[in-house]
Amino acid sequence: MVSRIIDGDAHLMDGPEVAYKRYLPEEYRSRTGPFFGYFGWDIWLRGTLGKPNSDPDTYCKDMDTEGIQLAVAYPSSALSIGLVRELDLAVAVARAYNEWAHDFGKAAHGRIKAAAVIAPQVVADAVKEIRRAVTQLGAVAIMMPTYVSPGLDLGQPQFDPIYAEAQDLGVPVAFHATAQVSQGNTRFHKYLGVHMVSHPFEQMISIISIISNGVLDRFPRLKVAFLEAGVGWVPYWMDRFDEKYQARKAEMEPLKMLPSEYVKANRCFFTCEGEESALPLMIERFGDDCILYASDYPHWDTEWPNTARHILERKDLSEKSKEKILCSNAHSFYGLK
Repeated sequence: MVSRIIDGDAHLMDGPEVAYKRYLPEEYRSRTGPFFGYFGWDIWLRGTLGKPNSDPDTYCKDMDTEGIQLAVAYPSSALSIGLVRELDLAVAVARAYNEWAHDFGKAAHGRIKAAAVIAPQVVADAVKEIRRAVTQLGAVAIMMPTYVSPGLDLGQPQFDPIYAEAQDLGVPVAFHATAQVSQGNTRFHKYLGVHMVSHPFEQMISIISIISNGVLDRFPRLKVAFLEAGVGWVPYWMDRFDEKYQARKAEMEPLKMLPSEYVKANRCFFTCEGEESALPLMIERFGDDCILYASDYPHWDTEWPNTARHILERKDLSEKSKEKILCSNAHSFYGLK
């Protein structure tokens, strides 16, 4: 019997009318262009998928339906903040989102905790926003977009102040992709292919950047997560990572351990899909301490109201593993009270 359920990756619907036109400074509210880049796919498939809503009370009722006590929420529109090339706008929308998400969480009776949005293309302002969001607004994590225009290596030292601030404040950094950009997504003429490559490919790239560039060695108390890509890719990718690192480590700064060992040491966390066939393999290879449950509510591909049930009813997971995935791992990773 699971003690309680914590959603490690839910989402808020931060549309322009509910969030940005209310929380941005006046000079940005009246702009004629969009706050984020245009995305033309019919993601919600003519309204037949997902359960979009921007009402805190409805959100809480839908959490109750799933048996979720607490959720950590990431944005929707602001997932693509790394694509915003107007630097002042990027900084402003990050601040506006964090204030709106804080108020949304309060209206949800404290059951929704926010991951703070930052604009990593402006590192100095990102660091200031991390401190403000955590110390003043109660953010429990920092969302790092996997893609920062024009395609930067997020493990390079120019981003170290972001990781240093997160470590100093004791909050994790969670990498989250947007389907607006990923390797290979321009090849497809239907959203199915675009979405399938976006999250896993972006997280495969991100974990290479963070581990191979020594971020986890430079910041030994920092925890990171790679979200919304499932866990099936992790055993394959870390095998490949170990092999290529051992072959080419002469050209690199030495790591303190093999890439896969950072996962085994619970420095890296991942969100799972409840029905993934590879979940037992992931546990066999890396243990059950690094896996978080995620509903992806209210997005088009959420399986609400059955996302938690997919895990609860599995016969190939122990009750101990279910407790960790559905509750205690998120509690530990996010430092929840």
